[in-house]
Amino acid sequence: MDQSKVINLGKGLGAATASWLAERTQSGFGESLLSEALLAIPLFEFLRRDPRWRISGEWCDWRLEGLNKGDVNVDLYAESETERLFMEFKFLKEKSLNDQRLIKDMVKLALPNRPEDVRLLVVAHPPSCQTKQQSKSNLLREIDATGKPIKFHLTRRDGVAPLVKSCLRTHSLSGEMGEHVDRIVRCDAGAADFVVERVASERDAEFLVSVYSILRTGS
Repeated sequence: MDQSKVINLGKGLGAATASWLAERTQSGFGESLLSEALLAIPLFEFLRRDPRWRISGEWCDWRLEGLNKGDVNVDLYAESETERLFMEFKFLKEKSLNDQRLIKDMVKLALPNRPEDVRLLVVAHPPSCQTKQQSKSNLLREIDATGKPIKFHLTRRDGVAPLVKSCLRTHSLSGEMGEHVDRIVRCDAGAADFVVERVASERDAEFLVSVYSILRTGS
C-alpha cells in the first residue's frame, strides 16, 4: 500500500472513531463508561465496508519462539490477497496516560517485516487527555510537533531496562513494559529500528483521534 493510501486509510479510521465516540457521548455515555476495548467497534465497522478485508482481533500468529502472547497480540488484524493491516489502539485516560505503553505498541507494530505490511496505531483522546486541543502524552505531542517521520532505535541492556532513542529524546522503559519490549527484540532484533509518522488527526465534538504509521527499518 503506497503512502497516500495509508494516509487516506488513517484519516478514514480516525474520523470514524472520533464520530462514533461523539455519538456515544450524545447518547449518554460518560467518559468513565467508554473504554479501549470499545474502539474495536468503529474500527471494525469502517474496515468491513471494504469487502477485500478479512478481519480478526487479538491476532498473534508470529511463529517466533520465546514470545508470550500477551507481549505481542495485535488488537485488530485485517488481511487481503496482497496486504496485511496490523492495528493497535489506545483510549487514553488520566490513569492510563503512559508513554511506555505507547512505545511498547510501536515496537510491537514493528514486528511485521513485509514491505507491503501496513501498521497503524490509533489513539483516542477524550477531553480529559487533551491540553490546548493537543494530546497530554509528551511522546505524542513531540511527534506531532515535528510534522515529519521520527526515527526510533531501541537498545537492549542485559539486566537493565531497555532504552528507546529518537532524535527528540531517550525513553527508559521499566517494569513489565520493559520486560515485554526486551523479549520482543530478543526474538526479532529488526523490531528495534522503526519510524513513526502521524498520518491523521481527526476531531469530532470534544474527541481527538490521532493515527500513526509505523514503518519497520531494521533488517
